[in-house]
Amino acid sequence: MTRPSINIDADAFLSTYWQQSPQLLRQAFNPEQLISGDELAGLAMEPEVESRLIKHLPESDEWLLRHGPFAEEDFAELGPENWTLLVQAVDHWIPEIRTLLSGFNFLPQWRIDDIMVSFATKGGGVGPHFDQYDVFLLQVEGTREWRTGQLCDENSEINAQLPVKILTDFEEQDRWVLQPGDMLYIPPAFAHWGTALSDCLTVSVGFRAPAHSDLISDFGHFLASKVSDFNRYADPELANRSSAPHEIRPEDIVRLQTILHDYADNAALLTNWFGQYMTQPKYDDQAVETGDWAVEEFISHWRANPIYRNASSRLAYTDTVLFVDGQAMVTDLTPEQLNSLCDGDVFTHAAYAESEPMQKVLWSLINLGAVFFEG
Repeated sequence: MTRPSINIDADAFLSTYWQQSPQLLRQAFNPEQLISGDELAGLAMEPEVESRLIKHLPESDEWLLRHGPFAEEDFAELGPENWTLLVQAVDHWIPEIRTLLSGFNFLPQWRIDDIMVSFATKGGGVGPHFDQYDVFLLQVEGTREWRTGQLCDENSEINAQLPVKILTDFEEQDRWVLQPGDMLYIPPAFAHWGTALSDCLTVSVGFRAPAHSDLISDFGHFLASKVSDFNRYADPELANRSSAPHEIRPEDIVRLQTILHDYADNAALLTNWFGQYMTQPKYDDQAVETGDWAVEEFISHWRANPIYRNASSRLAYTDTVLFVDGQAMVTDLTPEQLNSLCDGDVFTHAAYAESEPMQKVLWSLINLGAVFFEG
């Protein structure tokens, strides 16, 4: 399967627009043969797929939200206008959609969250809102008007009376009409508002941006599982406290800072945790069943059957360590081999017959459920 490219000057984009301001790129990709509205509706009927229907009633300015899975009659009763179907993680199910990710290889792939696809009828949209992550909006079919607005923060007012997070105030800065093949980049916290001018399909490539509170919390849990209880707070150079025995003094805090800094400054420890954290699967229930293949049995079967990447698995690497779905695996692979592994979708025995380290890693991955044999 041919991987589509994104027509973008990566260096100029990163220096001028990335996490700074929106950018519209005309005819940035080939929109053909990615997905149809019928395919998207079919996915939304599956119980394991996360989907939403949002309908706007212009007369009363009312917004209606429903969560999937849906049935055919749900779509039939929506009417011809003012509704949107949104389906998350379509890249986990449609190979043609997953191939889009290679067009964004100028960005860390472990930062990608998923690819959402929306189908909207004329007038459909989700209202003025902002996201806390970077997103690329690719127009696949039809036309959609996008308006971008102010930079938002935690004080930006959201209409609490509505089932969808819509901004109370929207300060328009720019307005564009996107045609098939056009792409709009929206940085985190920038208000934006899309409205379908005709029946249309839009692909949204979203990037993970963990909250600092989540990073700190998860790292704390990771440390707690790694650090021995014999490591204790100590104050061997303690001064006489009889004048104020209940006071927590600055030197006490310095001792505490030293303890915490020792862990935070440990690059190897941080890397091990961060690689596992950033490769945790988005949906645990989409994992392929783990296997119990013996090495000889695996190699024999592989000779006649290619191995396929589990689209819901997340992979990353550093040096010789492979991070896979929240686990760390020390390997004998070179960084180039690890990069090829993380980038691959299909693995044949013929391609790796001379690489025992790669065979060993793929054997481990198939038993973890990160790759699989079809059938």
